[in-house]
Amino acid sequence: MNIDQLIRSNRLPKKQRGQLIETESTFYVRYYTDAPANDKDAVRHGVEVGTMIRKQTCEKLCDRSETYRTKQDVLPLMDAAMARVNGGIAMLSGRASLSDYFDTVYLPWAQKNKAAATADGYRKLWEKNLKPFIGKIALADLTTVQVTRLLTKHAEKMGRATLTHIKWGLSGIYEHAIANGVVSKNPATKAKWMIAVEAPEKQARYTLEQVIAMLRILEPVDLRGAVAVALAYFAALRPAEIRGLQWDDIEADVLHVRRKVWRKETGKLKTDRSAGRVPLIQPLRSLLEKLKAQSTGKFILENGAGHSLNLDSVSTRVIAPAMEKAAIEWRGFYPCRRGISTAVVNNSRNVLDGSGLLRNSPATNLKHYTDAQWDSIVAAMRTVEEQALELKAKSEKETVQ
Repeated sequence: MNIDQLIRSNRLPKKQRGQLIETESTFYVRYYTDAPANDKDAVRHGVEVGTMIRKQTCEKLCDRSETYRTKQDVLPLMDAAMARVNGGIAMLSGRASLSDYFDTVYLPWAQKNKAAATADGYRKLWEKNLKPFIGKIALADLTTVQVTRLLTKHAEKMGRATLTHIKWGLSGIYEHAIANGVVSKNPATKAKWMIAVEAPEKQARYTLEQVIAMLRILEPVDLRGAVAVALAYFAALRPAEIRGLQWDDIEADVLHVRRKVWRKETGKLKTDRSAGRVPLIQPLRSLLEKLKAQSTGKFILENGAGHSLNLDSVSTRVIAPAMEKAAIEWRGFYPCRRGISTAVVNNSRNVLDGSGLLRNSPATNLKHYTDAQWDSIVAAMRTVEEQALELKAKSEKETVQ
């Protein structure tokens, strides 16, 4: 009896539980489905070829592996398959290849729910470092050993930071699949590269003296380039936030961070914490006043067509050549954020000030943006020295008495 007949008879179709079948090498689930009758079915059931009949179907769930050793390990896969069958929903199973899952499920989800730049980063990571090596493997078949071999192979040419991105990028795909009931285990979390990899170079950060020198060189050459550097340092803005800044975002002594521009797309900021305000100080203020006097558009940094200025282009065409001529190393805009965070924390002695200015978490700020400075360490040790001498003198005085 098909579903239409059940509905007409005021009955709901019975949900199937499925039967888990185990062989020496493979796990299957068996269930019934409606399918067109073939020649043998027509003879067996006395119906015409093509007539929809109830047929038994056996679907492969996964091969036996270190991830799927027992029936208990495979139950989540069977439950997901039966949810698909009972719901009549077209959904990828654990037998789908990693490429199919990434292209049809994971990437569309990331493009809808993540920042555009983040989703594009996922795509690039997958296309370059994962797809050519594991794209054809079924989701349910990939093992920790295979991921370890892949990371070890990449470790011959890549640094620790890139390897970490690859590992946790793959892990994110599996976490998504697990949440959707497609697979039950993540083969990436315990994977590792099995050869020694050199620690990454220390991230660059500009000092206040370097930034002042940059601005002195850039202002007469390209005012917009100077403003971009000043916004990155004195306002601690990310490049996409600089591109999204509009004249209406300036209020007295404050810059309001409200949006970002990535490529040609204006959108929300990276995180909720990213939205906020930063103090407007000199010499950024005077540079903005000069630029405002010659600006007619809504964006603070605009191109000739009235769109947000491409900072990559400005960096390549204007800033880098000017810095090279002046024998100043230009490493992009992010060293500005790291430099101002370090300067603020060293001045205030409060790590929360750095994370508040950069609008990120204290843990992230300490790990990536703030560095202890020698002068601060020396000053702190001098204080300890003074305290030690005072206690020593007090102790000696008490001994004499």
